[in-house]
Amino acid sequence: MKKLIVLFAALLVTLMALPALASQIRVYVGEMNAIGNQNKDEMKATLQMLLASRLNSDSITAVGNSADADVTVTGTYVMIGKIFSVDALAKNTTGKVLTRAFVQGESQDDLIPAIGKLADKLSSELSNLYGNKPAATVGTAAPKTIQPAAPIKSDIIKAEQQVDKAPTGDFIKPAEYEKNTSSGWLSRRLPGAANLIATGRTFPDGSREIFLAEERRLAYYRQATEMKLVAEVEFKNSEKILSVDSTEGKDGTIDVYVTIIRSEELASQVWQVKDNKLVLVAEKLPWFFRSINLAGGPKKIYAQAMGRDTDFYGEVAEVTRNGSAITLKNPIKLPRYGDIYSFNQFRTQDDKTYTIVINPDGYLVVYDQDLSELWRSNDKFGGSELYFQKEDPINVRVTGDRYRWIFLNQRVQVTSKGEVLVGKNDGFWVLGNARSYKRGAVFCLAWNGSSLEEKWRTRDTQNYMPDYYFDESKNELLILQTVQRPSIATRGASSLSIKKVE
Repeated sequence: MKKLIVLFAALLVTLMALPALASQIRVYVGEMNAIGNQNKDEMKATLQMLLASRLNSDSITAVGNSADADVTVTGTYVMIGKIFSVDALAKNTTGKVLTRAFVQGESQDDLIPAIGKLADKLSSELSNLYGNKPAATVGTAAPKTIQPAAPIKSDIIKAEQQVDKAPTGDFIKPAEYEKNTSSGWLSRRLPGAANLIATGRTFPDGSREIFLAEERRLAYYRQATEMKLVAEVEFKNSEKILSVDSTEGKDGTIDVYVTIIRSEELASQVWQVKDNKLVLVAEKLPWFFRSINLAGGPKKIYAQAMGRDTDFYGEVAEVTRNGSAITLKNPIKLPRYGDIYSFNQFRTQDDKTYTIVINPDGYLVVYDQDLSELWRSNDKFGGSELYFQKEDPINVRVTGDRYRWIFLNQRVQVTSKGEVLVGKNDGFWVLGNARSYKRGAVFCLAWNGSSLEEKWRTRDTQNYMPDYYFDESKNELLILQTVQRPSIATRGASSLSIKKVE
């Protein structure tokens, strides 16, 4: 009898231990990317080993093969000067992102303690997510009756309150996803990593003029079934293009305003298309230019000057051109942090005009008619890799950099209905002045009387989105993407997609 009791007790203890073993999370630490370090291969292996060993605990076990893992952790180590940052991303077996974490340090002496802190953050988040759930169920929906997925008719995602919810399956297969979201038009790979886009005339056959700009090259395309390069102009090595904007001239031609900086001074130009050629009609203009549908009105060109000690100086004013002479009129007073590349205006239902600005931290700020702040977004928007530099001797001891970096925001567009369109890029890593964005989207926001709320947004691009433009006359959204970044050996490459807003 005693033997039977002992055997029963041993069996009970074994059965009690099984859930604990089964609930242990199996984590595989993949190869860590290293940027800014001389011995990259050695650093990758070191980071992988350090993080894997420090993730081992009562609730987590590190495995040596991704096929055996419930969670895969990847990461990036970035070193700029003596400062480093380690960013980690954890995904489950279906590819769903479970959590992100990062740590920073001021020298290599901080690296090993920082990895320990990173492991603690990941362990805590994963333990909270998994709890006592079986590993395979975390990050997936609860079982339910599977019904055929409803076809997705466009790449525009509307806000939940505007969508009639249809029964969908739990998974989207890549082939079906591509088939169901193929609305719109996509160009072939275009030579050059273009930063900027502007549109010209639309012709009776449906084709349109499109202008793309790299840092030192302006290209004129005709877009129909394909993008056909018609003409291009290359600028000097001492010059850099900061913006490209277009407007219709008095004689029906298209004026292309190219903002150029040369040796820290503005030397902007105006071009026209004549006989399928780009012809220079004005140069050495000391202004930043931008085409703006102010408060949803007709598109006009506006200008702002550069100060000696400031990046943007004075008020923004409307441009009129007579030959090579530029005159400014109807100045607009901007709120704090507002400049020609970060603002627009919209009208409310009670016919009040509000100003919207992307502030230096990336938040949207709405100001009333007295330029007092009314509302500020919780999420960041904007995000651009396009910049220019100015010498900054006053702050060199603080920043450690001889130059000040001025990043230029993407355009803020406002439609005739008062809807606000703004772009948003998310970064693979963004640390100080080092930026590398990997995906982007365009958001449409509307004022509800107290705040801006989302009406729709596009699906994330698979690449950095340097610029976009909404053609309200055709209800089409033009999205520019960088599919290959420029390097010493290549100009890089771009693509253009056009999506119908339905």
